[in-house]
Amino acid sequence: MRWQLLDKIIDCEPGVRASGVKCFTRSEDFFRDHFPGMPIVPGVLQIEMIAQMAGKCMAMKNPAVLPVLGSVKSAKFYQNIKPGDQCIISIEVKKISRAYGIASGIITVNDQKMAAAEILFGLIDRKNLSSESFDEVSQEFLSRQQHVPTQSVESSL
Repeated sequence: MRWQLLDKIIDCEPGVRASGVKCFTRSEDFFRDHFPGMPIVPGVLQIEMIAQMAGKCMAMKNPAVLPVLGSVKSAKFYQNIKPGDQCIISIEVKKISRAYGIASGIITVNDQKMAAAEILFGLIDRKNLSSESFDEVSQEFLSRQQHVPTQSVESSL
């Protein structure tokens, strides 16, 4: 099973901050058992949403590395995320070095804070992996950025 917990990257300043969206439908497998009669997104998946957004932001700064979850420094869950909710995941990279990165993030639904976490990442050299490419969500964001028309200085005068 693949855990793709971001539908789209909305904005990204590589290595600094990013935001993305995830919409949950009733058909998500985990809603059947978490919990019967009261389906909610598991907290561990909320942490993973923040981790995926932060990892993509760090990787866009340095495509030669793959950020991997090292530890969850803190996590808080304020309200339940339910089927039909559209989550906005916003992260800020606090520190990034050659070996590790630290990011914090929040998840909101309708401008209400649902969860927050601070996460430590290890940075693995992609040369040690079988694939050096970005995932589909990152590729889609990067392709949109390449097609954004830029206004020249001369044409704006």
